[in-house]
Amino acid sequence: MNKFLLTCLSIAVVSCASDDFTKNNPLNPIELSRAETEVSAGLNDFSVNLLKVIVDQNDDNKNVAVSPLGATMVAGMFGNAIATEDLSELTKALGLENNDLSALNSFNAKMLATLPNHDKSATLKLANGSWFDNNYVHLSDPYRSMLEDTYKSEIRMADFSNPATLADINSWVSERTDKAIPKILDELNENDRAIWLNSLYFKGVWKSRFDKSKTKKGNFTLTDGTTTQVDMMSGAENVSGKLVRTPVEGYTGLLYGPDADTENIYTTAVVTLDYGNGAFAFSAIMPDERIKIKDFLAENSDKLIQAIADPKILGEQTDIATDIIFPRLNLSIETDLIDPMKALGANNIFTGVDMPGIGTNFDKYMVVGEFRQNIRLEVDEEGSKVKVETIGKGMATSALPNIAKFDHPFIYLITEKSTGTILLAGVVMNPNE
Repeated sequence: MNKFLLTCLSIAVVSCASDDFTKNNPLNPIELSRAETEVSAGLNDFSVNLLKVIVDQNDDNKNVAVSPLGATMVAGMFGNAIATEDLSELTKALGLENNDLSALNSFNAKMLATLPNHDKSATLKLANGSWFDNNYVHLSDPYRSMLEDTYKSEIRMADFSNPATLADINSWVSERTDKAIPKILDELNENDRAIWLNSLYFKGVWKSRFDKSKTKKGNFTLTDGTTTQVDMMSGAENVSGKLVRTPVEGYTGLLYGPDADTENIYTTAVVTLDYGNGAFAFSAIMPDERIKIKDFLAENSDKLIQAIADPKILGEQTDIATDIIFPRLNLSIETDLIDPMKALGANNIFTGVDMPGIGTNFDKYMVVGEFRQNIRLEVDEEGSKVKVETIGKGMATSALPNIAKFDHPFIYLITEKSTGTILLAGVVMNPNE
């Protein structure tokens, strides 16, 4: 899948039912080289594995979200500063081969160049920023060129002991998220040497919005069996929704979900809602309510992306959904990424690596001392809004009708469809959390 280290992200999606989003707005798939295609596949594997690890490390009732595209950008900026002999853990976790970051750099440059103009009915802005303490850090010429030319990063050498530097970092974040995220840091510590940020802003439109007059209260079943009342939306047209039914004798690890009338039939709901001209999409997969999301991901992470493109891999029978019933969402989610990255094998970036790209006057080794992401997600009849802030610090040392009703925990993805690039991935355990 995709990966990420430090990013500040804001996504906003609104919708319109009747606009012709394809007029003078053709859908042109993004063309990748063979090396970029391999990177894309590796990043997608990383993204699913990262989501699986985060879910596994968190409480069963906790909502989860990550931004792989933002992570990919920061991983590239950070990784290019590391000495070759210290790269293997990071590149392996990211799904890259032979410690070679050139293909990752090429892929990230392609995303920076193509995604902002991929759908004329959408607004997508990508920006990278880097701050370095001029009391300690000096950038090598190759690394500076990499940041400027490949990642189009703003570079600021500043005095980290000066309060104006903290204000500048927070102002950069606020401006690129329309002030939705007024700050990303409360303070800069004496051991802080570098800050890498990625800002992603996405504002798109549903190709087909939900009918607001059909929204009504309904039950959402939590993992402990209790229910909570949520606003359930329906009546969206021109969406791809499928129910996959599979006869089961016990849990076999296939992707499936339940048919309420037959204990031996499991039905998985898979839906995709396009934005604008169809370049970007919101997809959701809801397994049987008898199967925990943790178990589902543990068994099926390798099938997750393929399931969206080809639901037939999930079971023996696939039926078109006659309606999509989906909860309004208004969630705030905070994710610490250090332990998940360690679980994927990237340990040394948190304990100490040689970073000649940002050689310091006093410290040979650097660590990522903070790696976290805060996300706000809203989904309603008009569309969805997502605002994400991520920061990493470089520091010293059935019988039922065919209705896809999302009334218990489910997985969601926002993707660019031609490359599979994942802008956002997550799990909704409780819409009211």
